[in-house]
Amino acid sequence: MNFNNNTRLLVVAAHPDDEVLGCGGTILKAKEAGATVAVLFLGEGISARFPIGKYDSQKFKNQTRQRIKESHCALEILKIDQFQFGDRLCTQFDQYSLLSLVKEIEEYISNFNPTILLTHNESEVNIDHKITYNAVEVACRPTRDSIPKEIYSFEIICSGSFKFNPTFNPNTFVDIEKYWDKKMEAWSCYASENREFPFPRSDKGLHTLAHYRGLENGVKFSEAFRLERGTY
Repeated sequence: MNFNNNTRLLVVAAHPDDEVLGCGGTILKAKEAGATVAVLFLGEGISARFPIGKYDSQKFKNQTRQRIKESHCALEILKIDQFQFGDRLCTQFDQYSLLSLVKEIEEYISNFNPTILLTHNESEVNIDHKITYNAVEVACRPTRDSIPKEIYSFEIICSGSFKFNPTFNPNTFVDIEKYWDKKMEAWSCYASENREFPFPRSDKGLHTLAHYRGLENGVKFSEAFRLERGTY
């Protein structure tokens, strides 16, 4: 995965925080190389913590505002050039037509014209992540001029590690040792998501995964991806 001044990198994520967890270091590396980076969020990431249908409470509204505030903090640290928030209910993407997600992604791709796209992989417990992958797969069928030349899927710690039979097999690794501290600074913005170790979505959990992926390709810290389609 190479970046330069002509790179236009689009991250399609289910929820705010996925951009940091899945590819925060890679984003920072791309930005340093002069790339233009955009993030498209499809959902809000909060409602799964509330009873189904009980989304009119002040607590829900406060937590939603807090998540947006946290995301703005992280996006600023990552130096994201443009972004768009979504409001689909968390872990309920199956309640929406796949076509609605596909159309939104297609429109964003047409407007942004990415050269590289990063998104979720299909081997995760979180249904929103799996559906996001499916929607990107449809939106990126090779029938339009604006389709990115490289499409990669990333992993989200906790969602992938909780699966009974995980099948994410990365074939691309990005060395993020230089960007590790900055990635963790961006992660610190999501205080509402950070939990105590041994929960995977913790500082030590992120550190452990990055070290493990680094061990797989001879560096200290890596983010792992699977190349889904590449046109060269």
